Amino acid sequence: MIVLAIGEIGLRIVDLGHPYESEPDSYLAVADPEVLFAPKPGFRGFSEGTQVAISPQGLRDREYSPTAPANTTRLLILGDSVTFGAGVLAAETFSKQLETRLNASGNGRAFEVVNTGVIGYNTIQERARLEQVGLGLHPGLVVLTFVVNDLLDTFSIFDHQYDPVGPLAPVKQWLRRNSRLYRFYQNVSWRLVDAIRKDPNRPEVPRDRQRVAERQAEIVRIAQLSRDHGAGFLLMLYPDNLYQQVSPDSSGHSETVRENFVEFARANGLPLLDLTDALGDVRDPRSRTMRLREDPHPSPAGHQAIAEALYDTLFAQGLLAP
Repeated sequence: MIVLAIGEIGLRIVDLGHPYESEPDSYLAVADPEVLFAPKPGFRGFSEGTQVAISPQGLRDREYSPTAPANTTRLLILGDSVTFGAGVLAAETFSKQLETRLNASGNGRAFEVVNTGVIGYNTIQERARLEQVGLGLHPGLVVLTFVVNDLLDTFSIFDHQYDPVGPLAPVKQWLRRNSRLYRFYQNVSWRLVDAIRKDPNRPEVPRDRQRVAERQAEIVRIAQLSRDHGAGFLLMLYPDNLYQQVSPDSSGHSETVRENFVEFARANGLPLLDLTDALGDVRDPRSRTMRLREDPHPSPAGHQAIAEALYDTLFAQGLLAP
């Protein structure tokens, strides 16, 4: 017991063994099959590895008026856990860091940057989020953060909870919620098992081209919805496995996800920001500082790098007037 206590205290001192699970009470089930779940308005507590507060409008942000105040430009950020800010405080998210940077630019205008990100959402859910929440806030610009896992099927957060079985299930559940040592042991064990099971000689399965095309069609819908409501649009690629291959087309040609999306954006006239230069992909040595220590989501430094890259791009591409 003494050894276990020392291990628990030690992990707390070095700040390891964080709980990155989603607190079920922070979400509501939604009947819409395109959405399935949404942040619970008014929730305050610990979730996603950090303190979370959800506004009455269902945002991890403050409450906003239906229209922006006079002389104020409102930007709206769509995305998943990267945008939401898993593992970091609300003030550390790139949305809020960008807002601070813009308002410090000294050009006489005010800026509001609205964080509408939701853990686990894909592009279909993000388009619905824009329709059901975002457009009602009348943004002047919509930024969509695309992550490769947005290619996955739509799922409910309630289907992805730690759910042990057996007579010790309540004990395991309590330990998972409260013990740094137990979480650290589990997380390391799971990674080791995955590494052992992975065949290094097996080629990586490419991303399905049809699924990529389906998600890109949703992106075009998001861009068109934004423009139909008087807002600009920017597509932002988060560098998480963008180097993966897309399955060959009918002629046998294949390319990386990054190359595919760069061509897609060009063909559809969509402004694009690839964050690879700012953050590096998961294989880049910078991942050690730009990502959280125990989780692939961006660290506060990573969010700051995203905010700076966004700031430069918004003016360089004419999406905001200098």
